Amino acid sequence: MKKRVVSIEEGVKGELPSGTGKFNILLDGDMAGTKHFSLLINEMHAGIKGLEHSHTVEHAWYILSGHGRIYMEGKVYEIGPGMAIFAPAEVPHKIEVDEKESLRYVVIYAPPGPEKQLKEKGKDAFKH
Repeated sequence: MKKRVVSIEEGVKGELPSGTGKFNILLDGDMAGTKHFSLLINEMHAGIKGLEHSHTVEHAWYILSGHGRIYMEGKVYEIGPGMAIFAPAEVPHKIEVDEKESLRYVVIYAPPGPEKQLKEKGKDAFKH
């Protein structure tokens, strides 16, 4: 039977692409039977400058702690705790994390998909 309640300790953990931080998949088709979304808690290391990439699905972030910037559609947005961010499907984006502390956030993919790449390829996911 699929789980309806998942603790952070039960999630599927691994390394984000290019060693930029860690992912923890909490809700997806395998763990909970979700069909229309997946939910992860990720943490990017302090000072990381992520690579620009895009996904074939919509996704959103909710920042739990830390500060940084997201680059999307020719704009730069300052991000920090209590902020929500939306990236439409196929829109390139990249995140840079401030030097002082890591950036911890919830990410939701809808429909699910990118979390499967993370499970299979970890730090090598999303490479073209």
